[in-house]
Amino acid sequence: MDHRDAVDLLRNAPMSIGRPQHWADLGCGTGTFTRALAELLPTGSTIAAMDHNATAVKQVPDLHGNVQITKHVGDFVTEPLAMKDLDGILLANALHFVRDQAAFIQRISTSLKPTGALLLVEYDTGSPNPWVPHPLSFVALSQLCADRGFGTVQRLGERTSAFGGARLYSVWVGRGVGRS
Repeated sequence: MDHRDAVDLLRNAPMSIGRPQHWADLGCGTGTFTRALAELLPTGSTIAAMDHNATAVKQVPDLHGNVQITKHVGDFVTEPLAMKDLDGILLANALHFVRDQAAFIQRISTSLKPTGALLLVEYDTGSPNPWVPHPLSFVALSQLCADRGFGTVQRLGERTSAFGGARLYSVWVGRGVGRS
């Protein structure tokens, strides 16, 4: 996926455009979605980018536009999340690597501010494969998040993946009310 495709998937996220924000990108890889998120955040915002692959993390820039990016090497699935009071957490093509997604969502939600949100990109399928071992369709994700106290699940966009033609979707998950 190229940079423009990543930005397009996140573009409709209802982010606050006023004050600087603090986000985490868990499973950031080489930073494709980290950079896309940075383009949407207000000047002065920060992103803590985390991945278990140290070589990939080195490719993430320290600054994109006017957004500072701190890099962390670690396994977001098994390690406690040290970041607190986050405005949001981005999980782009990452949640499908988590076996117990319900417990994981509950755990990371404690790192969010009361008004914090999740921004996710996932494959819209229920069929596992070696690259997507624990898939999460939009319908399943909506229910999972509603069960964890998130009242807003808003589908932002979708596109066909270059790998196998599966559909990718992006979603905003907030603590407000309603479901779109």
